[in-house]
Amino acid sequence: MTSVFESTAPENSQPDVVEAAMRPFRPASRQFWIAIALLTLVVVIGIAAWIYQLQNGMGVAGYTDRSFWSIYISDVVAIIGVSYGGAVVSAILLLTGASWRAPLVRLSEGMALVTVMVGALLVIPHLGRPDRLINMVLHANTASPVFWDMVAIIIYTFATLVFFLLPLVPDTATLLDSHPDELGRGRRFLFRFISRGWVGSTEQRRVLHSAMIVVAIVIIPLAVSVHSVLAWAFALVSRPGWHESIWAPYFVIAALYSGVALVILVAAGFRRGYHLEAFITTMHFVRLGFIMAALGAVYVYLTFADLLPSAYVGEAGPNEVIYGTLFGGVAVWFWLFVVAGTILPIVLIALPWTRNIWGIVIAAVLVVIAMWIKRLIMVIETSGYSRLTNSFGDLFQFTWVSAAVTLSAVAAIPLLLMLLFRVVPLLSIAEVQHLTGDTDDPVAEVSSPGKASHGRAAGTAGAVILLMVALGAVGATQAQPAYAASDPAVLRAGAADPTVNVTAVADGLENTLTATVTSSGKPVEGALVSFYESTTMFAPGDNLVPLGAVQTDATGTAEVTYEAAVTGPRTISATYLPTVLGDPVTGTATLDVTEAVSHYAPPPPRALASVGRTLVFSLFGLVIIVFIILIAQVVRVRRACRPALNESVEHVSLT
Repeated sequence: MTSVFESTAPENSQPDVVEAAMRPFRPASRQFWIAIALLTLVVVIGIAAWIYQLQNGMGVAGYTDRSFWSIYISDVVAIIGVSYGGAVVSAILLLTGASWRAPLVRLSEGMALVTVMVGALLVIPHLGRPDRLINMVLHANTASPVFWDMVAIIIYTFATLVFFLLPLVPDTATLLDSHPDELGRGRRFLFRFISRGWVGSTEQRRVLHSAMIVVAIVIIPLAVSVHSVLAWAFALVSRPGWHESIWAPYFVIAALYSGVALVILVAAGFRRGYHLEAFITTMHFVRLGFIMAALGAVYVYLTFADLLPSAYVGEAGPNEVIYGTLFGGVAVWFWLFVVAGTILPIVLIALPWTRNIWGIVIAAVLVVIAMWIKRLIMVIETSGYSRLTNSFGDLFQFTWVSAAVTLSAVAAIPLLLMLLFRVVPLLSIAEVQHLTGDTDDPVAEVSSPGKASHGRAAGTAGAVILLMVALGAVGATQAQPAYAASDPAVLRAGAADPTVNVTAVADGLENTLTATVTSSGKPVEGALVSFYESTTMFAPGDNLVPLGAVQTDATGTAEVTYEAAVTGPRTISATYLPTVLGDPVTGTATLDVTEAVSHYAPPPPRALASVGRTLVFSLFGLVIIVFIILIAQVVRVRRACRPALNESVEHVSLT
């Protein structure tokens, strides 16, 4: 995205924001078009890979019967997430009156608009069949969080579009007035349509600012609700690792964390490409870096707040997922995320000698990549877990199809941004001019006596955070498990090599299963034995249905009685876990079931099920209200421009 334009203003003069905003509209360099061509090629290859997937099925993208949610939904979560970060940061800084946001707002809002569209389009390859999008509307399931996620994304996209377009009204009028001949016919037509009737009066500016405040207030809860609903699409599925109440705030903080990181990268790219050093300064990167580091610290807290309670309780499903995350098949990637996605970025921002543009950009790159890895881990590990066997199947494997589609989505973001800012100004001219006022001082970082103290304070805060992380890591490695690493029953037996012998007897409807646990020939008392029945009813292969768990008595014997659901030969297994992280000890026996009875019973009514219809109508009403509020702000701004437009028409008719 390199540009050939240099500022023509004298070195000590006020930088001309109008001239800077015009740079993308002038003939671009060869490097610009090479970048456009390469990014377009990557996008085209991704589209071709998707067409190949349509022809040959989801298997060519690495999906299996177990990994039914995988890389595409991870891409959706990651890319839509960064959109919320760009929009919310811009909105919060507007509401708090942070004037330093002015040179960044158009870039961050443009990034938010582009990424939400790219992320929403990734739902199509995830569904496999594009016609299912129509069914989500024609046969909407209002009890599903997936439906409401679609609704939330649509209204959030509309709000982001309004948030992006409203500030263009004064900027397009300014460019039409100052550089009409350089805009070209297409831009002149578009800019006249956007800025029609704008004269920059006090009343018009007041109405525009008021409308922007209202949209900013609306867009923040919208962004929070969208990523919360997306989190509930996972959390409301009763699968270990997903069924967590903390996931809604967890997803929101992840979106803000990665979103701020991408704002830093977009600002750095366009700053270098169009020589915006006089407007986007080191100060902007440092302040964004502080925000990113604070969000990163919160995300680390939520990560371990999600893992530790389940690990402490030690339920079979969550325990296996957590073990797989920390020590199993995805452990390398998880710890890479911890180091590269949280510790290193905080270190780079905390240390004074790396708290510069390059250091913060490197930190942002690490965050964006590591957060995508984290989203992929969260999806593929649990989707590959079987509740029947309490074990992991084959985890998702990358193929050229899934890699090409993912890379094309990533390439589409800078491509669309580069094309977008060939059409609209990349700087918010009105806000930058309001920031500089009538002074002759350039828009640059101003040194002050308190600046060094702020730097020392930031360094001290960073050192404290690093110390807390280090102490937490040491504590995690030194802490004892919630229960003993070795089963007390085995320790009392004086050995750690137990065996499990199983017998199964059918007596009419009642089937009695007995397991005897011995160690070095001696019975093991107090050993917890889990009984399972093997079946192929649910899926091919050996699927284990849990029948109960019983502790052994003084003779080392555990016994359960159950009624089978189907007749025929059955394989019964009894499993004993002598150590928390050790290998289970299993014994098996064959049972010929002669009589069976179905134990199926419809589930009890869900809590609050009776208010579901009322809730649906309330949510639809809320969606309509939000749309009306957003449209009303556009109408207010256009109405404020109408008197000036009428005066202009009357003046033309009289002359």
